[in-house]
Amino acid sequence: MSRFVVPPRVAFVVPRTDATQVFLMALPDGPPFILTDTAAVIWVLAADGETDVARAVGDVVGVPREAIVTEVEQYLRDLVSKGLLSATE
Repeated sequence: MSRFVVPPRVAFVVPRTDATQVFLMALPDGPPFILTDTAAVIWVLAADGETDVARAVGDVVGVPREAIVTEVEQYLRDLVSKGLLSATE
C-alpha cells in the first residue's frame, strides 16, 4: 500500500472544530480546493500517513473496507493528479 505526503508547496487548513472540512491550495497561485465530509476524511487520513486509507475510512464511517476500497483508491489518485498529495513507496 502506498503512503501519501502533503507536497511542500501545498498549504492547508483543517478547522479544529470541524475535521470534515479541509481547505487546500498549491502555493503561490494554485486554485483553492475545499474538501468536505468523506473527501476531507480521506485526505486527512492520507496526509497523516495512514497506509491503508480505505480501512481507516471504513472504520470512521462504519463501512467495510471491501465496499469502498475502489472509490477511495480512485479518489487518492485524483488527489495526487491534482497535486494535493504525493504518493511515496
